[in-house]
Amino acid sequence: MLTALMLGHGFSLSAQELEAGFASPPREARPLGWWHWINGNVTIEGIDADLDAAKAAGMGGLQMFDVEIYAPPGPVRYGSEAWFAHVRHAIHKAAALGLEFHLMNTPGWSASGGPWVSPERSMKRLVWSETTVSGGRVSITPPRPDLTPAYSERAVAMRPFYADIAMVAVPASSARIADIDKKTGWGSRPITRDTRTLPAIPADRVILLSGKLDAAGRMKANLPRGTWTILRFGFTTTGKTNHPAQPEGHGLEIDKLDAAAVAFQFEHSLGRIIHDAGPLAGTTLNAILFDSFEGGFQNWTAAMPEQFARLKGYSLLPWLPVLTGRVVGSAEASEAMLWDFRQAIEELIAENYFGTMHRLAARHGMKIYSESQGGPVTPMSANRHVDVPMNEFWMPSAEPRAASIRMTTSAATFLGHNMVAAEAFTATPENGRFQNTPASLKRAGDSAFALGLNRFAFHSFTHQPVTDAAPGFSLGRYGTHFGRLNTWWPFAGAWIDYVSRSQFLLQQGVRVADVCFLVDEDLGYALPKALLGSLPGHDFEVAYPADMRAMYVENGVLKHPRGAAFRLLVTPEPQTSRGWVAEIASLRKLVSLVRAGAVLAGPPPVAPAGLRDLEQKPEFDRLVRDIWGDLPQRGFKPLGKGKVYAGQTPQEILRAEKVPPDLRWDAPMEPLRFLHRRADGADIYFVFNNSDRPQRTRLELRIGDRVPEIWDAMRGTHAEASLFAKTDSGISVPVQLEPWGSTFLVLRKPLPKRWAVDGGANGFNLLDSPGTLLTQARTVQLRYSDGSNRAVRLPATPGPLAIGGWQLEFPSLGAAGKSRPVDRLASWTESMVPDIRHFSGTAVYRTRFEASPSRTGAVAILDLGQLADIARVRVNGHDAGIAWRPPFRLDVTRWLQAGGNTLEVEIANRWVNRLIGDEAIPVDLAYQKNGSRFTDGRLLSLPAWLYRPGGRREWPRHSFTTWKHYEAGAPLLPAGLLGPVKIEWWQIVPATAE
Repeated sequence: MLTALMLGHGFSLSAQELEAGFASPPREARPLGWWHWINGNVTIEGIDADLDAAKAAGMGGLQMFDVEIYAPPGPVRYGSEAWFAHVRHAIHKAAALGLEFHLMNTPGWSASGGPWVSPERSMKRLVWSETTVSGGRVSITPPRPDLTPAYSERAVAMRPFYADIAMVAVPASSARIADIDKKTGWGSRPITRDTRTLPAIPADRVILLSGKLDAAGRMKANLPRGTWTILRFGFTTTGKTNHPAQPEGHGLEIDKLDAAAVAFQFEHSLGRIIHDAGPLAGTTLNAILFDSFEGGFQNWTAAMPEQFARLKGYSLLPWLPVLTGRVVGSAEASEAMLWDFRQAIEELIAENYFGTMHRLAARHGMKIYSESQGGPVTPMSANRHVDVPMNEFWMPSAEPRAASIRMTTSAATFLGHNMVAAEAFTATPENGRFQNTPASLKRAGDSAFALGLNRFAFHSFTHQPVTDAAPGFSLGRYGTHFGRLNTWWPFAGAWIDYVSRSQFLLQQGVRVADVCFLVDEDLGYALPKALLGSLPGHDFEVAYPADMRAMYVENGVLKHPRGAAFRLLVTPEPQTSRGWVAEIASLRKLVSLVRAGAVLAGPPPVAPAGLRDLEQKPEFDRLVRDIWGDLPQRGFKPLGKGKVYAGQTPQEILRAEKVPPDLRWDAPMEPLRFLHRRADGADIYFVFNNSDRPQRTRLELRIGDRVPEIWDAMRGTHAEASLFAKTDSGISVPVQLEPWGSTFLVLRKPLPKRWAVDGGANGFNLLDSPGTLLTQARTVQLRYSDGSNRAVRLPATPGPLAIGGWQLEFPSLGAAGKSRPVDRLASWTESMVPDIRHFSGTAVYRTRFEASPSRTGAVAILDLGQLADIARVRVNGHDAGIAWRPPFRLDVTRWLQAGGNTLEVEIANRWVNRLIGDEAIPVDLAYQKNGSRFTDGRLLSLPAWLYRPGGRREWPRHSFTTWKHYEAGAPLLPAGLLGPVKIEWWQIVPATAE
């Protein structure tokens, strides 16, 4: 029941359900993994082990890719009976474990294609030839256009393909519209309209010559006097292929504008797998995946003239010369027609590509996960046909991709999707190469949470066909290395539980934002970076005109039917010389919204968007005057019940409109990031300290009538804040945030009659101890909400207890790693023993110590000091938890006993030191060099022992990889327990609300 409520659009959770979902997140809140099967290197044993490891670590499922890249070929070839058998086995194994199994929609990862795609069904592009003739009786054989494939990549066997569209005669002209390739859908946005005065071809001088070409390819026609250009228009394949697919799955990309071709692709790429899954399709096999679009551009399909007429209401053929850059009618009309053409392509990609895939998947009970971005694809349109929109972020932070992510999360808001997934923690070599740990991943993940992403798919949980060849296969030089052969994976469950609890909370309700920024379709992904930091304390969404046209005004608040609500709407700011263009329907809606009470800011559009809008230019101009006419240079003018502002920033306008920040803090503004979601009965804030400095601050939340609760996603605990104060605009909560630290604040309960508002020097909520005010002072001065004060005298606590006398063992090293005393805690890299100096894996520190636990109810905190890189702690044989990020502290109160105690600390480091050390051990194995940065390091052939039982004994190194990540002698990383280790006792201050 919890899952069903979570995934709905109008869902609500009871307090008990919210707490239960946080304590034990459902499958849909748990992260996924991008499970790359690399070039046929797949085994049943590896499949079972990978899936068991994913389940044990707390993941929700895997998204399977079959790719060719970066590894020599293995035995299980794409599309063979053995390959299908392995896929079937994986689906059934996932079902047995209760995991989700998602399937990339194509061999490779972009975008949709294969060897079954003929040129006739492939992506197409407009081509033409030009022949200059004199007027009068003309008899020529117009040459075919150049059919050279637009994309030069790994070739596929392909016969020549060409089809005519039309022949058009136009007066010879040298004038051309700027950036015509981009404007005809053959390039990335943003797009700026050409405002030059250009000579135009009169519309009645465009002569269609279709039907004039005889069987021999000769054209005869009578043309008026003058010099004419004969344009022979046709279309051909773009030549784009799916990549990086095995040769057996490699072929042309399917035509994204042709619904029948896309259905053909669905059946050939996915049909048998879905059929073989039987009743597991829609339950275990419950989603199809689209990676970011790398299929290149296409600007034609066989039915384009008919589709264009259906979508835009006029014939395309007389305007074909504009697609060559010529000006027909006027520059303004030609630019408007080009806008229509781009919009037709965008709409056909959304409807015929994503829409067709979506409808076919739904027939089998399956959802669509899609990174609807890249090339010609925009998330604002394509995601209409997606169940779970996706974006991506790369290490070490999601912020460099903030603009693109915001477009995806905003699309989700206006479509009513509460889940926004992400290709997560992708990395280039400088940020990859086995360098990452849960601590570094938390920083990147929290920055992604603050931007609105709430279901991670780890890049990359690469399939490992052979267990004893570690760390094994990778996606070449890219990605963070997740999975069972990573040294710290046995400890990863604690971090994954943190991710799952966070994702559960962030999937609830609707995002709260004060500002809606309107963007026009030609902006592409060029959302101004300045926008992202322009509203400290406020959040915003990004809307397409279609989203704005669905809005209405209620009590001065701009609302969307899916639940979003805004106090300010801002039209697109001009980018350099680029202004925005508007449809007449959008301007009509803007006028009605402001008259109904909306607050508007931003510049007017510079031109009508499409040709039908241009035909209504008088109304367009009147609407612009209605909104922006007589507007002061700085200030506002009333319009009906609303206002139109000019010359002021959104921040200044919100202040003028008396809209306080949703989150205010008294520390420097820049380092904090936040996200606020509102569900029925609960407001959920996520706050992230995007800084390597600790932050001690008061967080003022714009919710004034409820108790703030601190929800600790690291430990799965929650409690009311010990201290908080009511302010003029909300509730103030004093907190301490560690470097790169974060917390959840949840408000759902009414205020009590009396509560503690200040605790003097100790007056900060410790976020890793929700509801508990801790101190080492003897006296604490408490101030309460009713103005009363109370001095609390506390018993003395024992002083810090330093812990030493360690024994260190490396169990996997045999005799070389036997238990030995440690004089001082130091990095393993200082050892004179080579196997220890370069060790990667888990070592165990053990000691005994005497303790006299406080009898006053004090809390005992074990502080491990510094360590590299992750630790599991046992006190007197009891599991005290995993310390996976600094500060490495654990509450061990319940496990301590009077007198003798035992302490065991398992430390796992990263693979880096062992990989570096192994480079000094010669082996008969070749890695590519002197190629390029994309290929240097690639394993050229698999070792003969790899798939042979017991063959690992032939390998002299401790590690095996399919990519050479390091050179011998590279700097080693600190490893081990570095300390100092101590136990501190803290007294609990009774400051309970009443």
